[in-house]
Amino acid sequence: MAESVSKYPYRAPKKYPNKDLHGRVRFGYISYKDFKRFQKFWVDLFGWDMFELPEAAGGKEPGSDTPSVLIATGPSYETWEGVVPGHMNFQAAYAEGELEPVHYMMEIHMDEPVKCTADKVVQYGGAVVGEIPEEKEGWSTSLTVSDPDGNVLGLWRCPSSRTWDEAEAGYDKD
Repeated sequence: MAESVSKYPYRAPKKYPNKDLHGRVRFGYISYKDFKRFQKFWVDLFGWDMFELPEAAGGKEPGSDTPSVLIATGPSYETWEGVVPGHMNFQAAYAEGELEPVHYMMEIHMDEPVKCTADKVVQYGGAVVGEIPEEKEGWSTSLTVSDPDGNVLGLWRCPSSRTWDEAEAGYDKD
């Protein structure tokens, strides 16, 4: 008989240690074709939060017929964090062509070069999709990878300017 998944060797239950959110799903991305239909589905059916993103945060001009929005399972705000721990945010944007598959952005170590994570992705059977980005001090960096089965994931490294003085969605609280 196979060993239980919950008894996977060397894997204790996940707890985010101080100053390391490596592996935490930060937000998801979903696209749409008809905004009003999309809005009714997520807000009216599921009761999710939805608000238009400011232009500077990946949004479009205010009042667009095809806005970029943040949708969330619970209270949220435009910095991609849920206000309540455990709630999930998604950025939603109009799809010019084909709908993109739903995907997630996960955090990676903020004290290591992105290339280190890219190398580990390959070491564990995944692949880097596209180029490894140039790193700039004080800027966030993202990398697209696939897991061994071909699922595409966005990986995001918080900039070194990230402050730990203010808790984010309860994850940083002791």
